[in-house]
Amino acid sequence: MKYCVWIKNARIVDPSRGIDGTGDILTADNKIVPFDSRTAEQATDVLDAAGCLAVPGLIDFHAHLARGMSDHGVHPDVMGLPNGITAAVDAGSLGTAGVEAFIRNVVASSEMTLRCYMHVAAIGVTTGVYQENPDPALYDRDSIRYLLERFPGDIIGLKLRMGKTFSDGLGLAPLVAAKEISRQLGQPLCLHLRELTEFTYGEALGHLGAGDVLCHFYQALGGHSLLDPSGKVSPAFREARSRGVLFDSAVAMSNHDLTVMRKAFDDGFYPDLLGTDVVLKSVYRGRTFGLPYVMSKHLALGMPLAGVIRACTQTAARLMGLEGKIGTLRPGANADIAILKIREKPMSFQDNYGNVVQGSELLLPQVTIKNGRVVYKRIEFDL
Repeated sequence: MKYCVWIKNARIVDPSRGIDGTGDILTADNKIVPFDSRTAEQATDVLDAAGCLAVPGLIDFHAHLARGMSDHGVHPDVMGLPNGITAAVDAGSLGTAGVEAFIRNVVASSEMTLRCYMHVAAIGVTTGVYQENPDPALYDRDSIRYLLERFPGDIIGLKLRMGKTFSDGLGLAPLVAAKEISRQLGQPLCLHLRELTEFTYGEALGHLGAGDVLCHFYQALGGHSLLDPSGKVSPAFREARSRGVLFDSAVAMSNHDLTVMRKAFDDGFYPDLLGTDVVLKSVYRGRTFGLPYVMSKHLALGMPLAGVIRACTQTAARLMGLEGKIGTLRPGANADIAILKIREKPMSFQDNYGNVVQGSELLLPQVTIKNGRVVYKRIEFDL
């Protein structure tokens, strides 16, 4: 007998199909299926989602999930499922020295759908005691190639961090070498820039192309940001976007500035991807908490709801190589669904620099469905 879930009376928001309206969703076993009243009447679980949003299972595109392998790694399922997250991408926690262990021990054992970027520096981002060394002379090119061929699909690209404390004295050489490798191997690059002193954002963006991702770009450390002197978005960012470069807000504790975000949003420059950069010291704490909280922060700054949801569903699924399978509520897709409630509540969202933005809405996770099974339900949901 098929395991069926009937979600009824929900406000369905599915940017992949341009849908925002009240309706019902039906699943059978692990797939979303066209609604059929006879099947619905025999559903294993019936969830009355009146007053709630039903959206594709959320995707945290930027998290650190190497639990037990990194100082920063969080448990994916503990972090994700109660937050409506059914899939996530590890943002380069590990390089060639550890990514295989991550795939075998974390990806394979998680209830969630996981993918990862592989850091071009062998140790990756494994500790806060010292930083990885991005000297191109130390890139293990043979191992990078081997692991990409050994684990196709699990690794979705390469990762590089640059800027003060990361790449002092190396200039653009780490980026030039990383892009050379990524082109040769047909892989995109995810670039983290912070507190630039040796080159500009524009010079770095000039090396990125279609499918590459720049993360943490709403920051102003060292006086550099995506804004020009007039407070408008720099032409270099718009030109990069026109070439297919994608932008991941990844609003970690110290890697975003609300003043920069507000000015960029006012100028119409929203992120393509939305991640938390969650680590052990930020999950369920402070400025990050979890993905619905970060989504609420973007809403408070003026990003439209459909854009917020698209950034952590449809677009993220495409970059994971899973477009049409996750990140959508289209019949035939995997039955990964999040039910959220928008609570009207005065909120003060902060960054690490004393900036505050006032909001009036908070997204609260209610139910998470993964592969057609209810894996989390808020205790008061149907009481």
